[in-house]
Amino acid sequence: MNSSSASDTASTVHGCVQYIPQGTFDQTTPEAYGWIVFIAVINIITCPLTAATNALIIIVVKTKHRLKTKSNIALACLSTTDLAMGVIGQPIFISVAIAELQRDSPTYCIRILLSRIALRVLSIASLSHLAMLNVERYIAIKRPLRYETIVTEKRLICLSALLWISVLLLNVSSSFIDKKLYIAVDNGMIIFCVATIVLCQVLLYHETRRHQKQIATHQVSLEAREKFLKERKAFKVTATVLFFLILCYLPSIVARTLISYSVVNSVNLAYVALSTAYTTAILNSLVNPIIYCVRIAPFRVAFIQLMCGKKPQAS
Repeated sequence: MNSSSASDTASTVHGCVQYIPQGTFDQTTPEAYGWIVFIAVINIITCPLTAATNALIIIVVKTKHRLKTKSNIALACLSTTDLAMGVIGQPIFISVAIAELQRDSPTYCIRILLSRIALRVLSIASLSHLAMLNVERYIAIKRPLRYETIVTEKRLICLSALLWISVLLLNVSSSFIDKKLYIAVDNGMIIFCVATIVLCQVLLYHETRRHQKQIATHQVSLEAREKFLKERKAFKVTATVLFFLILCYLPSIVARTLISYSVVNSVNLAYVALSTAYTTAILNSLVNPIIYCVRIAPFRVAFIQLMCGKKPQAS
């Protein structure tokens, strides 16, 4: 009986090897088992917090007129990806951790596949929305006179929907067609988003310095100065979001690099390292709404009003 069960488990695991680049537990050590339990508990605790905080961001931007600026609408669009992570990505990741510990689950392989697709799609969707946010900030600072006509609420929402559709279609379809195509599509989208973000950040840095020099020499009107300071504050929020995204996703890059070059040879260590790295990436979706509340005072006020059961008043 035990031999048959072990054989079934082994066949299930070997059948999922194509979905698990880091491998899977061979003989689970107590330390590795305990760490995966810890990872699962952390995700179980933070999952509802991630969903709730990002839902609140969307609600306050939708209901509070003072927060319904173009930059905040772009932030709310980014919050949709973080909300999806808390509602879809994180629960699937938790189920994979539980299945890994049980190992006799008949849905083990499908959970692994769904987790891979969900985390990839949501990560790239988040990255693409951050690129959109950077482009919006660039237009606001570089083209302040044309900003109101170029960037509208309707265009931001339509662009967000287009990004979601593109990411879903390209990732889901390519993942079922060919592994090499899937990797190529993923890498291509990541490179494009990263290149857009880096370019915008460099251009914004130089443009901000130029505006600061003009303000220092009193070459701009008081109205233009106030508008620039407001836009620069929004840019700082975007830069902070980008900084923490890099901080949260860096462990995944390091872990996968070490495993790819066989620096980490232990299968258990590889699984623990990647599970931890994926958790830090997932937690970025919880960090973002915290950043908004810390950096943007009206968000803090609106959050407190909602937490106390008060309806946000239009202002």
